[in-house]
Amino acid sequence: MALNSIALGVTFLIGVMLFHRRMIGSSQWRATVTPLASIIGSGFLIIAPLLHSVMGKWALLGIAGLSIFAYGLGWIIRYNIVNAEPALQREKQGVIACLEQAAQWSLGVAFAISVAFYLSLFIAFMFDRIGIVDVTASKWATTGLLMSIMGIAWWRGARGLESIELFAVSIKLAIILGVLAALLAYDVQSGTTWFAHDPIADFTTAQTLAMLAGMLMVTQGFETARFMGGQYSVRQRVNAVKYSQWIAIALYVTFIGLTCPIFLTYPIVELNETTISETLGQVVWVLPLLLLVAATASQLSAALADTIGGGGLLKELVKLRLSTNVYYMLIIVLALILVWVANVFEIINFASKGFALYYLIQVLIALILMIRQPQHSAWKGLMLLVGGVMAGLLVFVIGWSIPAPHS
Repeated sequence: MALNSIALGVTFLIGVMLFHRRMIGSSQWRATVTPLASIIGSGFLIIAPLLHSVMGKWALLGIAGLSIFAYGLGWIIRYNIVNAEPALQREKQGVIACLEQAAQWSLGVAFAISVAFYLSLFIAFMFDRIGIVDVTASKWATTGLLMSIMGIAWWRGARGLESIELFAVSIKLAIILGVLAALLAYDVQSGTTWFAHDPIADFTTAQTLAMLAGMLMVTQGFETARFMGGQYSVRQRVNAVKYSQWIAIALYVTFIGLTCPIFLTYPIVELNETTISETLGQVVWVLPLLLLVAATASQLSAALADTIGGGGLLKELVKLRLSTNVYYMLIIVLALILVWVANVFEIINFASKGFALYYLIQVLIALILMIRQPQHSAWKGLMLLVGGVMAGLLVFVIGWSIPAPHS
């Protein structure tokens, strides 16, 4: 009962803070919410069982590696907001313009893939709670939810989606912090050994790295700030990328660390969409209920964020005089197709490859702009080296990443 009380109490207190009028009315917070919704929605409910099942006691090292890599990519996005966007205004044709257009097409497809993932995971959590295991029924339910979002997007446009998103993110953050507080109390109380559990199978180093690369999608979302220029200033968007990544990395690393003792006591037997809910429910009975609400808020807000981002992106690419709402429809139609042809872990891997392609092109744009700078310094050389390393890692994600085994 004490652990349940901690979880509920912290959730309530954080919720009160997040729904305070100063937070809700803050322009910078609203700018941060869209990328944050996408990042946390991408992986909070799935990253723990994925990493613990694939890497065992090294799971914390895995999320640290993913987070450092993602933060490096966030630096590239911030650099391009400041430097590439003015260059694109000056050069309507040329190498940078061609690369940017290719990047946007790849990102549009990746957005549609991620929307399919978010809502498939959302329905999986809902069906798990009510005891439905029919895969076809879950696909139809996901289809119905996508159609509902399509209706909201058509009726209210981006403003309607953004308002729901802000509300959902606030609920999700409050619940996540409540869950983390309960997990910390459990770990201290139980005295269970840390970093001693094994993966679900004996994977080779190459297989582990390939599956870790396939999880890149769970750290994405910060790039949505690139397409919010009509609503927020350059400084607000740069800060939105930075703040959203700081918050998400802190939550991910803490969550993976605090679940290490739990996955030793309650080893993963089957890896699927709802493993985290089932495992944590054995520790604190209220956590599956909180996670169900978090799943609702998390996946819905992330799907809305990427629907907004993807729709705005397609409007820029397809030079037709159509309402932005039409482009929201196209993103949702692409997501509908994917829901019916792949499982959740395959969708994660597809999305990782799509986002990796987008990031690779952004890295190439940044490298070109750096090379064009007239000054020569050790700092410039270091930036070029880091950019080259990131490009190589992204090529690995695109070419060799694989999905984790779905049970």
